[in-house]
Amino acid sequence: MNFQYYETLKEKSEKNLFDLVEKIVPEFTKGELKIYLDDIAKIPIKNQKSSGSNSIKGFVDIGEDYETVADLSILKQDQLESMYKYFISREINDRLAVKWRFYQFLKYIPNLMIENIKINRTADPENAIDLLIEEPEGNIILVLCFDKLDIELYSEGINKLIEFVHSSNIIPNRVIYAVNKTYRNIPIEKSISIDDTSINLELWVEWIDQDSMFNGEDLIIVNNNELELAGFNFISTQDLLDYVYELSEEEQISIYRQPGYFSEIQENVQEIELVWKGIMVKKKEIS
Repeated sequence: MNFQYYETLKEKSEKNLFDLVEKIVPEFTKGELKIYLDDIAKIPIKNQKSSGSNSIKGFVDIGEDYETVADLSILKQDQLESMYKYFISREINDRLAVKWRFYQFLKYIPNLMIENIKINRTADPENAIDLLIEEPEGNIILVLCFDKLDIELYSEGINKLIEFVHSSNIIPNRVIYAVNKTYRNIPIEKSISIDDTSINLELWVEWIDQDSMFNGEDLIIVNNNELELAGFNFISTQDLLDYVYELSEEEQISIYRQPGYFSEIQENVQEIELVWKGIMVKKKEIS
């Protein structure tokens, strides 16, 4: 179900927001809600002990009170607004939002047995690990969250992952990049090696544009063959426009699609159709 952005809501009263936020599933536990509210408010962790085999600086245990249900009636207007934007309209797509939505997603995975989850409660950009998941047999899953993943952020994530492994002495069995959207040139199929241990990387992408103008079988043509792209390279129209913007000069752009171009069997060659036309103006940097 798609919900409208907060700014376009006609009724922004506390009661209406509560009625909407109360429908969030899975339900937050009391402990989860407190950690979430502290996290988005950027309240620092108090008196955290850095010693002990189960303690990692900046991380806190979460989800252990799974039998409790949070009382959302205690939330203030601004807190209800943030929960609406994070979990209902999903109009906020920064690292923090992706982290919390992925945490909620973990509750749905049928084949994942979880012994313990630790969540990163620091705002330190150098600590790229957002979630640490421990399975009953001791296997570790590390999760890195991003808004839009490009090749540069992907490489930076690997470097920071290696730093975390060395500083914490934790070697993961799996590493997941959880992102709102991504470019398709990410070499996610390649494993990485940390201290002679081969680790597979996985990609979890939130679905954004359910009514995309193109699909995986389409050929996308920019400016009469100036640039040809495969439809499966992009998860949304906006993602495509961002990519074209980065590669193009300041000029008028016309984008066409040829449906079914990549199908294995094409009975008829499809005519191209215009899907977007406009002028892309580059932002001028102010010196």
